[in-house]
Amino acid sequence: MLVQSFGAHGFRPSCAWYLNDDANIAYARKAPDGGRLSQPVLFVNGDFDQICSITGNHQGDPMRAACPDLTIMSLPAGHWLPLERKAELIGAIRSWLQCKKL
Repeated sequence: MLVQSFGAHGFRPSCAWYLNDDANIAYARKAPDGGRLSQPVLFVNGDFDQICSITGNHQGDPMRAACPDLTIMSLPAGHWLPLERKAELIGAIRSWLQCKKL
């Protein structure tokens, strides 16, 4: 199904976020409290993600600064956690929600 979708639509829909810098920046400038999030935030890191890993580097520093109640978990996967480790990701989210009592 994934291969069929990419065959029909290509990567453009998946990359649409990255094509909207002007709109994203304008939205961020209007964010309350300078974009800081007071609610609990979960980031699930893929151990083998070469695109968006925040382990062992400074890429996650802005998120850490903006999210005082940040929890970081890691799974042995690449960039597409929901496809690569669906059950484990759901389990991690459930565990975090139960711990936070959300």
